[in-house]
Amino acid sequence: MPFHNPAFAINMKFQKNIASSRRGFSLVEVTLAVAIAALAIITFLGLLPQGLEVSRKTAQMAAHSNILEQIVRDLENARWDKMPTGNDERKFFNDQGVEVDSESTEITLVAQMDYSLPAALPKTESSQKFLRRVVVKIANTSSTEFDFDPEKKFTYATYNHLVAKTRASTSISK
Repeated sequence: MPFHNPAFAINMKFQKNIASSRRGFSLVEVTLAVAIAALAIITFLGLLPQGLEVSRKTAQMAAHSNILEQIVRDLENARWDKMPTGNDERKFFNDQGVEVDSESTEITLVAQMDYSLPAALPKTESSQKFLRRVVVKIANTSSTEFDFDPEKKFTYATYNHLVAKTRASTSISK
């Protein structure tokens, strides 16, 4: 008669349960995990172009802000009688909004200033003596001869600014 030990039978059953729990993932589980991961990756890749466009627009807004700040600062520091009055002054800037000369290879933005438009306060009939309007048009181009044609206004950004002086500048002599 063969030797039969009940403790040995329980031990074998326990080892079978351990062995069956170590089998790994089934094919269905692996397929579902890969499908979920692929869906997440495709979703993130779909958002990537939008994120890049937002980043590009933010950089463009920052450069335009730097350009406007420089132009307005120059106007506010200028003597009133020396302020420009024409309508085709141009300045050239790099991609960071830093002014460069017209012969530079770093030109990525062109700004045109128009000082010829009248400036008046609301509810007044005539233009004000110490108030000037400046219209700044900024184009993302490296061409120094860019055409700021009103018919193509969607190709550039336009900003209006008023410059005011409380009194005319006078020179002080000793």
